[in-house]
Amino acid sequence: MVTQTNIDNKIHFLDYNSPDHEGDFRLLELSVHSRNNDDVVELNSTSVFQEMEIFEDLFSNVLKGTLTITDSQGLAELLPFVGDETLVITLHTPGGQGTSISRVTSSRTVVEEAIQQRFQIYDCVEVGTQERTKLYKLFFISEEYILNMKKRISKAYKGKTYSDIIKDIVDNFYGQHNNSFRKEAFTEQTLSEQNIIIPNWTPFEAVNFCASRSLSADIEPQDHTNTNQPLPPRPVGSLFFFYEKFGSGFYFESLESLIIKQKMSGRLPTYQYAPKLTSGKSKELPVGYFHVDRYEVDSSFKTLENLGMGTFGSKLIAYDPIRMKYDTIKYDYYKNRNNQNITRMEDGDMIINNPENLEDDSNRIFGDFIATDVNASDGKPNKFVSTDSYLLGSHDASIRLATTTRDHQTVLRDKEAKQNYVEKWLLQRMVQIQEFDNIIVKINVPGNSSRHVGDLIRFEMPTSVPDDDPLVPSVDYGHRILSGNYLISSIRHIIKIDKYEMDMELIKNSFATRLSGQKVEGTTQ
Repeated sequence: MVTQTNIDNKIHFLDYNSPDHEGDFRLLELSVHSRNNDDVVELNSTSVFQEMEIFEDLFSNVLKGTLTITDSQGLAELLPFVGDETLVITLHTPGGQGTSISRVTSSRTVVEEAIQQRFQIYDCVEVGTQERTKLYKLFFISEEYILNMKKRISKAYKGKTYSDIIKDIVDNFYGQHNNSFRKEAFTEQTLSEQNIIIPNWTPFEAVNFCASRSLSADIEPQDHTNTNQPLPPRPVGSLFFFYEKFGSGFYFESLESLIIKQKMSGRLPTYQYAPKLTSGKSKELPVGYFHVDRYEVDSSFKTLENLGMGTFGSKLIAYDPIRMKYDTIKYDYYKNRNNQNITRMEDGDMIINNPENLEDDSNRIFGDFIATDVNASDGKPNKFVSTDSYLLGSHDASIRLATTTRDHQTVLRDKEAKQNYVEKWLLQRMVQIQEFDNIIVKINVPGNSSRHVGDLIRFEMPTSVPDDDPLVPSVDYGHRILSGNYLISSIRHIIKIDKYEMDMELIKNSFATRLSGQKVEGTTQ
């Protein structure tokens, strides 16, 4: 057994007797294991470790990253690195959540919450040489991705919801592997049973196919803290993600579910950037992990893309090959509201009221987007254009063609016929994706092992309005348009010898303040 012992200090910057500061962390384990675990190389040494990056993305099924090491002892030869090794990481930050890890020190046994994750190393590149020292960059990815590349699924599913199908894929295809998929897999229930065939796809291809056609079955919020007051119905989720959180497992859930359950849980964590204002005054710096070191606005609106993708107006031609008919469904940025035309059936399915009057926009209602701003007085997003904008109603800007199976069970008197609800999810999903591609902000913050993609946070962006401007209404700290609640879409964990920090990409679907000329539903303003 080849074991590299640490001849110098381990990367261990957080002392129990010292106060906690932002950027502190504890790298409890960083080791490379051979396939049979006979050979182990410890890398959490200040003479070996240089930098590690771990990429977490809401739109990616797995995690990936890089590890840069200094080799002056022939580590690459001792193991050696051949692309069949496993990287084990155990990481902890002050107050961070994770798995309880017992660790024996020289004087006592310490139990702490830590993130623990296994990766597969798939490439090793020499990136530099200095005297007798070589610099290597190791590329790693979640073990499940390697297994995904090795498997194909050819299977028929009859009378199963998409969430049931995904659970079956996770349990039967990934669960068969001895060393893989020991992570938790959290699955949100979807609506409507389906009959589908998976035609020799990889597991992730099959999962992503199901996610792209799913509707949430959880229409009512699951909150029983106040039983005396009924909660309003929630929009039906049509934008589903299958993604992995660092140290937390896999998640299959809708955008609506992500946002609603966090807004109902209480006050959102607030990150703040505090520069000097134009008046020369300085705001008090936020404490610890909520201090934003730097930020950039990657995008604040995309008018041309919005027009081309049908954000302000789109059309779906739903063709029924059985009945030899087609329906035209239009989407309007302002007219289409929460699912007020949807009726819940006893068997859990949904039907649309007035199905014969599809050409009337008022009778074809899509789920509205969840406002990610607390300043939205009516609970609706403060949208990108005003109510009287000439950009609205551009239905012919984006036309989609899809096959529908609407009402086949009733019309054909066939209990085996399944509704695909393409009229309900296709345009909604397309527009939701485009909406969240408009406002993109990137921030750099101290590392926090409890922060993950899919988290909802509030970011206070600095305002450019002087405090003493008499022509501008007084504003709280933060940009009047771009401040507000954001969804974390990606995180780049950057772990260096002396500091842990994160680059987070934030997205939102609305402005913080209502635009001039934008009417509030039910009012005349």
